[in-house]
Amino acid sequence: MKPLSIVVREDAAAPLDRWLADQLSSHLKRPVARSLTRKAIVAGVIAVGGKIVRNADLMLRKGPSVFIRTFDWLPEERTPSGLQILFEDEWLIAADKPAGLATHETLDVNRPSLTSQIEKHVGHRVFVHHRLDAGTSGIVLMAKSAEANPGLARSFAGRDVRKTYTALVGRPPIDWPTDMSINTPIQIGKNGSVKVASDGVEALTKVRVIERRFSTLLIQAKPATGRKHQIRVHLASVGAPIMGDVRYGGKASESGRLMLHAERIEITHPVTGKTLTISSPRPAVFSPRVFVDGDRRDVTRPSRSGPGGAGRRSAPPAPDPPRSAAPTKMNVDRREPPPRRPARAGARDSRR
Repeated sequence: MKPLSIVVREDAAAPLDRWLADQLSSHLKRPVARSLTRKAIVAGVIAVGGKIVRNADLMLRKGPSVFIRTFDWLPEERTPSGLQILFEDEWLIAADKPAGLATHETLDVNRPSLTSQIEKHVGHRVFVHHRLDAGTSGIVLMAKSAEANPGLARSFAGRDVRKTYTALVGRPPIDWPTDMSINTPIQIGKNGSVKVASDGVEALTKVRVIERRFSTLLIQAKPATGRKHQIRVHLASVGAPIMGDVRYGGKASESGRLMLHAERIEITHPVTGKTLTISSPRPAVFSPRVFVDGDRRDVTRPSRSGPGGAGRRSAPPAPDPPRSAAPTKMNVDRREPPPRRPARAGARDSRR
């Protein structure tokens, strides 16, 4: 890539590293991380007004040109692979994030992220106001335009976004009712740890059992608040950690992933004012599996609902009794008639 010179047309409102990241993102039509421009400045490949500068916090003044001598420090552009767009208009974009992909860029510039893939797709930076953990799959909604950004920010901050998740959890010792609410404060520690605590912040998750399986429950979770790891911590606190969530006591899942999926978002469009509903197909790994070798861990049992169903508590189903040899057809269908008594001597035959 050839050297590039950018004229400073007005006093900068941000340090040199951030200003340069924004300018290069616009010129190159691809996102450029601030961490990369800071490294380039310190390495001495950036000149301002004809002089090399190594101060990434320098505030620029209108007039001089910023000269980038080389782009060897910029990683080669990668084409997004497998990006699934669920909704897009001139203001918003929603994508289906696969499990294992980070939502935001990280300190590792070589690690892919959903945000960088979307920015590559739209050709400029986007505005992000919510995220999914790397292990969680499903819908992530972002603003494409500055016009939509304030309204989208207010919707997420004001709890006006209705989110629905699907989770596969370990079955608790006692069956839950079909519908329940987990209203327990959550405390976030300085080191990023999360736990339920009486002196934490308010957190409410509404839960509905979709399917009752032999050792797991498939549930629908609707967080009314947006705390860090809220669904994961709440479910673990009531004895049903999410499968694959080893951080909060969940057993390893057969798929090797965290069994949590952001399935639906409903929001008032920040520009048009219309109700926008976006759905993401539930991954196949959430479907029940029936094992032919007698292992019934994922055999589905319908959830109780309707009158008399909600709120009923019962012990989980007992395991199958040991299998014995199957009865023969003779034992099941053909029973040997009892032997006839021998006729007494001298008895007269009544048949004619």
